[in-house]
Amino acid sequence: MDLSKIISVAGKPGLFRVVAQGRQAVIAESLLDGKRIPVPSTAKVSSLEEISMFTTGDDVPLKEVLEKLHAVEKGKESLDPKESEDKLFAKLGEALPNHDRERIYGSDVRKLFAWYQQLLKAGEFEKKEEKVEEKPADKTAKAKAPKEGDKKVKAEPAKKATTAAKPTTSKAKTTAVRKSAQRGA
Repeated sequence: MDLSKIISVAGKPGLFRVVAQGRQAVIAESLLDGKRIPVPSTAKVSSLEEISMFTTGDDVPLKEVLEKLHAVEKGKESLDPKESEDKLFAKLGEALPNHDRERIYGSDVRKLFAWYQQLLKAGEFEKKEEKVEEKPADKTAKAKAPKEGDKKVKAEPAKKATTAAKPTTSKAKTTAVRKSAQRGA
């Protein structure tokens, strides 16, 4: 499961998949209904890859929590996010036994189960992460090692530029500034 392109936008319901990125906005597609919306750079956006859950030890990335919940549920839907907090925390305890109940809010657990349902319906758990293959270095960028039969050519030292060369022919463009355009006048 790859969560790097899945985002949550403050003020918008559901999760979104980043489709394209422009200068002033990101184009995102809703996982709920497939509609595309522009997300301006001023909107608060959270990538699911960067979110983690509080535990009594080290924090656990959301990706691992979702995968454990998927394994506990055996690939089926989980509890409804509108269930009581006690039931939701009990189910979270099955997937993440060392969660920190004092630092995790009930609204966060509801959001976790809502996101799990959306990702399950979108088929994100079945997708495998695509491995990015590294391209071999460009052959022309590497310096060639001299062969035995190559002639040795002595490099000539670079000539120093003279500072008293010809005067430049282009003149700087000057414009007159009117007094009314100056500050404080």
